[in-house]
Amino acid sequence: MNKYRSVAVALTAAVASLTVAACSAGTPTASSAASSPAASSSNASALPVSSSAPPTTGAPIPGRMLTIKGALGAFPVPAKANVGENMSGGTSVILVFGSITPVDVARFYATALPQAGYTVTTNSLVSNKAGQNGALIQFTGHGYKGNIESVNQVSGPSIAGLSGDNVTTVVISSTT
Repeated sequence: MNKYRSVAVALTAAVASLTVAACSAGTPTASSAASSPAASSSNASALPVSSSAPPTTGAPIPGRMLTIKGALGAFPVPAKANVGENMSGGTSVILVFGSITPVDVARFYATALPQAGYTVTTNSLVSNKAGQNGALIQFTGHGYKGNIESVNQVSGPSIAGLSGDNVTTVVISSTT
């Protein structure tokens, strides 16, 4: 396992406690704006988690199309994103970027994905009382399905110039 896959695993683990609790709380989908308190998960360190839809107001977040390694071609990312990793393996692509808060990631992808021809199936903000917050986005389109997970704090190794603050992973896999 190379060092970047280890980091992707660490990032996934960082949002796991937020994800599990948010899912058990009925995380809102892209069309839901309700906020609901979460039930605690089986994770011993879990804190109460709340979830909500991303804000729909505010200035648009500029974006750019990033050339993706592999067959996908290009994918939208926020213009100010500091891309730390862009790799493909088999039928999957992993992007890791920093410098964009989870709220702005959720706002950006709420409009950028549909403009790029994808359907957003879930777009939620999650947070807990310990000050951790994140965004969870799922999408499909162009023969792919994807997950975007953004967190405000990540502990562990850093990636190619990214700090442990405001880190986002995008995992895109072929549906064929």
